[in-house]
Amino acid sequence: MILSLNNPAFLNHWGFMYQRKKFMSINRLAGIVVVIFALIMGCSGNFGKLKTQSANDSKTTQQELIDKWSDYDIWFKSAVIVFDPKNDDKKLLVGSNWGTVRDQETWAEILKANTTSNGDISPMWANYSMTGVREIWSPDNQLYGYVMHQIPDGVSVVVVDENTMRLYYHRARFGAGP
Repeated sequence: MILSLNNPAFLNHWGFMYQRKKFMSINRLAGIVVVIFALIMGCSGNFGKLKTQSANDSKTTQQELIDKWSDYDIWFKSAVIVFDPKNDDKKLLVGSNWGTVRDQETWAEILKANTTSNGDISPMWANYSMTGVREIWSPDNQLYGYVMHQIPDGVSVVVVDENTMRLYYHRARFGAGP
């Protein structure tokens, strides 16, 4: 068999390959479109918002949080502290390895060890400045609570159900070594 452009067997074979390549590229394009669509839908979903308050509001609110600690479920870990109001039907969830404030004695010890001379909460183990008070809001603009953390740390909130959000905290790691 001679391979030439005039040979019908040659043209049929390569014509089939051309059609197959065209078919494969359409399938590949469709697959990419499906993956991109899934990523967009997955990433645009149920994340809450953290809103930073102005410096004046933050000082006032921070002092209110300190003074009215018993009105909140309080969790702390590393260089982050979370305040979840007790008197609402909304709930914030955190990981299982977080500490909690259960009584005034514990709260007083935490404040004594982690409050600066000017009254700001700044954990002694924090390597960076704290954010001040940030409000935790659901996608439908309901206030869930407050969080304070180091500026470079990652904090995000995700909707669990209509009355529950989960807070994720990722401490920033800088420098060499694991």
